Amino acid sequence: MTGDPAAWDASTAFRELREQAPVQQVVLPGELVAWLITGAAQARQALPDVRLAHDMRRLPDPRQGFGGRRYPDDIFSAEGRHLLNSDGTDHHRLRKVLAPLLSRQAAKRWKPFIAQICAELLNDMAQAARPDLVADYARPLAVRVTAAVLGIPAGAQKQLTRLTLETIRAVDPDHPAVRRQRTELFGLWARIIGHKRRQPADDLLTHLTHAHSQGHLTAEELVTVAWGLFSGGISPTTTLIASAAIEIMRSPDLRHALRDEGTAARLTEELLRITSPFPVSVWRFALDDVTLDTTVIPQGAVVLVALAAANRDPAAFPEPDTARLNRHDGHLSFGLGPHYCPGAPLARLQATDALTALFHRFPDLRLATAETELRRQGVLVERGFERVPVYTVGIATQAVT
Repeated sequence: MTGDPAAWDASTAFRELREQAPVQQVVLPGELVAWLITGAAQARQALPDVRLAHDMRRLPDPRQGFGGRRYPDDIFSAEGRHLLNSDGTDHHRLRKVLAPLLSRQAAKRWKPFIAQICAELLNDMAQAARPDLVADYARPLAVRVTAAVLGIPAGAQKQLTRLTLETIRAVDPDHPAVRRQRTELFGLWARIIGHKRRQPADDLLTHLTHAHSQGHLTAEELVTVAWGLFSGGISPTTTLIASAAIEIMRSPDLRHALRDEGTAARLTEELLRITSPFPVSVWRFALDDVTLDTTVIPQGAVVLVALAAANRDPAAFPEPDTARLNRHDGHLSFGLGPHYCPGAPLARLQATDALTALFHRFPDLRLATAETELRRQGVLVERGFERVPVYTVGIATQAVT
């Protein structure tokens, strides 16, 4: 990966790498050497493999992880103790605490709330001269739904969102300004959790504070699990809704699928596969030599599974760049195995309902700029669009107005 990350085309780069070899060593920006898995079959082997640890502290020498330094997009591995950087019994314990509130049935509870927020945001977009699909729809929807599920006070949401996005997108995690942001971020979380202890409610944060008081979570886990849930709820969901909307605008025939709830849900699955909100999995670290096909990934290696590449592997998905609603093989956008994304039911529901509402309200929705002009933020893990300006009515009419 070279050049400007904001303009980097992950799909093209990953396809070229996969055609060379499904498992290979690569040099990432900043000269970090890692092993990249791009084949679907190999990804299905690697994702549930317990020898590829999420917790780099399990390496014989943890400095092996990132060469004893911080690295862009390393925050989910390096900070705290939560679902994305724990393994085995610790991961099972944390997941068990969350499971009842993140099930498919629990997600359905939020359907009326999602519909209400979508309607409010779409009303505002209709009044805007040049609405932005990210800032005016996808992100505020993801933030408000995630905040409601967690129980974050409205007054803290704006600051919490800003600090979260700045922290996870930091190019230099060791920069003094970034360290100050992290301190401010986790200080804010401590105040939010303190408020929740004093004023409990029917929400996930109250559930977490009870789990801590009962000894199921440490104090560090309480804060960083909450932070991980919030960041994991707002960032990939924003990316999914914006990227999926662009895909639908690119292929107008897909809008017909949104007329029926069943086909809309199947379209969401295809859009998850095609857009892959997380282009790569979180960092993994080889505890032992790991053989995938005939390739040996050596002990101590940094490993990334390129979900965006595996999801478009023609060996697993014929016509991989085309949305087909009758596919039977599942995508890997939410992972596989013990670390399968616990928020997947809510993310699916938000995306399906958000896209249905968006194109029902604005059937002529079009990009207001060339697609090649769209820019992305982040390096590898965080790859959301900066802005997606749109016309909510026909281009000619909007231009005259």
